[in-house]
Amino acid sequence: MRKTSVLAIGAHPDDIEYGCGGTLTRYRQWDHRISLLVLTAGEKGGSPEARQQEQVASAQILGAEEIFWGHYADTDLPDNPELILCIERILQQIRPDIVLVNFYDDTHQDHRNLAHATLSATRHIRSVLFYEVPSTRTSILTSSWTSPRCWRRSCAPCGPISPR
Repeated sequence: MRKTSVLAIGAHPDDIEYGCGGTLTRYRQWDHRISLLVLTAGEKGGSPEARQQEQVASAQILGAEEIFWGHYADTDLPDNPELILCIERILQQIRPDIVLVNFYDDTHQDHRNLAHATLSATRHIRSVLFYEVPSTRTSILTSSWTSPRCWRRSCAPCGPISPR
């Protein structure tokens, strides 16, 4: 039987960890196959080399089997067919069952553009989920799935939860 494949897509290093790190940890515990696609090196937020190294270390902690890089410039992620094709190439390669990506109603243009491109690229994928990150929006609500500890605390009283 084929493992469930999960692709988490982030505009910048750390978006995935902030937005869905707890969810990916849970998916990995369920023996799902995890892959990451990060579109920029986050060079506007620090040393791109350091941020990429941190992303690679984080991917190992999350149990990701692969990490792909988009090589786009930070704060200049385009909303165009080229970005859609970049995402589609990765989708064709790993054939994910579940895709997680930045939320489209975000104040950061890279997050919005990535979400819109992902919506087009994933038009044939049944399960596309959006996550929020601490951006400039003050009304962010975090899911209890953000942290496995919170997940256990909030869901354990309801009984065990198993993957579908």
